[in-house]
Amino acid sequence: MSVTMKAMPLVASMLGNKLGVKVVIGSSDTAYTNGDTIFLPPLPVDDDGVLYPLVSGFIDHEAAHIRHTDLGVLEGTRLTPVEKYLWNAIEDWRVEHEIIKRYPGCREHFIWLIRHFFLTDTEIEKAGESFSPAFSVLNYVLLTLRSWDVPELVRNCELEVSIMEKYWPGLRSKIDAIMRDIPARCRSTQDSLDFAQDILRLIEQEVQKEQKSTESPVVSPSITAQDNSERTQQEPQTGGEQQSLQDLLQATEEEMPPSMGKQLSDMISGQCSPQQRKGMSVAVEGKLTTNELPDTLIMEAQAISRALRTKLQGLLQSQVLRRSSPSRHGKLCGHGLYRIAVHDPRLFMKNESVTGIDTAVHILLDISGSMTSRIGLACAACYSVALALAAIPGISVGVSAFPADYEEDINATVYPLVRHGKRVVNSFGVEAHGSTPMTEALWWVLGMLSTRPEHRKVVLVVTDGYPDDPETAKETIAAAQQMGMEVLGIGIDSPIISSMIPISENITDIHELAPTMFRILQRTMSEKRR
Repeated sequence: MSVTMKAMPLVASMLGNKLGVKVVIGSSDTAYTNGDTIFLPPLPVDDDGVLYPLVSGFIDHEAAHIRHTDLGVLEGTRLTPVEKYLWNAIEDWRVEHEIIKRYPGCREHFIWLIRHFFLTDTEIEKAGESFSPAFSVLNYVLLTLRSWDVPELVRNCELEVSIMEKYWPGLRSKIDAIMRDIPARCRSTQDSLDFAQDILRLIEQEVQKEQKSTESPVVSPSITAQDNSERTQQEPQTGGEQQSLQDLLQATEEEMPPSMGKQLSDMISGQCSPQQRKGMSVAVEGKLTTNELPDTLIMEAQAISRALRTKLQGLLQSQVLRRSSPSRHGKLCGHGLYRIAVHDPRLFMKNESVTGIDTAVHILLDISGSMTSRIGLACAACYSVALALAAIPGISVGVSAFPADYEEDINATVYPLVRHGKRVVNSFGVEAHGSTPMTEALWWVLGMLSTRPEHRKVVLVVTDGYPDDPETAKETIAAAQQMGMEVLGIGIDSPIISSMIPISENITDIHELAPTMFRILQRTMSEKRR
C-alpha cells in the first residue's frame, strides 16, 4: 500500500468526496451517520491491521444508505424489532448493490467485510452464539443474502437450516420461495420492506400453528391429577421450542442480533479509542464572513505583488528549459545523418520548451484570536503573494483561513479565501477569532491538494503561535512530507515555529511577511525535487 493510501484521515476524506457524501472525522468518539453525514472518530495516520478496510467499508456502506435509502418510506410506520431487522438485512444488500453499479470498487470492500464478519472468529459472532434457536430464522435470511456475493457462506446457511428443519420443518422452503425474487424485484426501499413483511407473515403463521398444536384437549373429570402428571411426563417436550419462536416476535431491539452497520461502528470505535491509539481529526469547510480590504492596504498589497511577481518570474524562468530533440522537421542535424543508414527519418532537431514549475501552492492563514492586532496586514500580505503567484504560468494558488465559524458538534473548520483555479479577488478582510486547530486544517489542505493534478505541492503555513495540539501537528507535517508534499512555515513573532516546521522563518514585524514569503518560496522553488 502506498504512503498516501496509508494516511487514514486523508483516505477517509477522499473516499467520502468520491462517493458524494460528507465525512466528518474527529468530532465524535463513535462511528455513525445521521442520515446525511458520516461521522468517524479521530483516525490514526496509518494502520497495518483491519482498521483501514473497516473504515473504507463503513463509509461505502453508510454512503450507500445515504444515497439510496428512502427513509420517507418508514415515516408513520412503526416497525417491530424483528420486522426492522428483516428490512435492514434486505435493504443493506439492496443499497450496496446499487452503489456498486456506479462505484464498482465498493464491491471489494463489501466482500472483505462479509468474509471478515461471517468467516472469521470475531467477538461479535461469539456473542451471537447465545441466541435461542428461533434466531436461526433471522440468521438464515441474513446469511442467504450475503452468500449471493460470497458463496463460501453456503456452509453457514446449512447450519442454520439444520436448526430450522429440526424445529420448524418446511419453513425454510417457504422463505426461499420469497427470497429468490429479491435480486430481480427488490428495486426500492419500499420493496425491501414488502419482502421483509412477507417473511414476517410466514413466521407469524408458524407461531399460530404452534399455538394450535399446544392447545390443551378437553379432559374428562374422571382423570386424576396423577394421570395428568404421568401424561405430561410422557409427551414430547416441545413447549419451550415452540415458545422460542413466539419469543422472536416479542424480542426487543436490544435482543436482536447486531446489524452489519452496528458491528462496523462498534469495531471502528473500539480500535480508535484514545486507549488504543492517538487519532487525527480533519477540519471541515465552514462559513466565514469576508469583506474587502481597505483601499490603503490594497494599494500596498498591489505594489508588493508587482515586485514579487517580477522577482518570482525572473527566478522561475530558469526552470523553463529549452532542449533539442530529434524530429522529422526542423533544422538539419549534421551529426545525426547516420540515421539514414537505419531508415530513421528523424534527421532534424526541434526545440522544445519544458516547464519545470507545475506547482500548486496553498497558503494556510492562521486567523486565531491572537492575530487580532495584526490580522489586517497579514491578510493583505497573503493577498499580495496570491496575486503574484497566480500571475505566473505553471503555478496554481489557493488560500485558506482557519478557524472558520464553528458549527454544531464540529470544532475544527476552515474557509477557502481563494480556491485553486479561481481568480484572486479582494475578499481577504476577515476577523481574528478562536483557537489554532492547525492539525485539522492541515489535513483538510492535504486532502484537497491530493486531488490536484500538479506534480509539486506546497503548503505555506502563516501563524503567530503554537497549534492546539503540537504533537499531532508535527506528525501531520511528517506525513505530508512522506506523501511528497512540502510544508513551509512563517512564524509571526513566534521563534518556536522552527521546532514544528523545519523549513520556516520567523518575523518580528508584520511588514516583513511579504518579503519573507518571497524568500522562503525562492529557496523552495529554486531547489530541484529530490
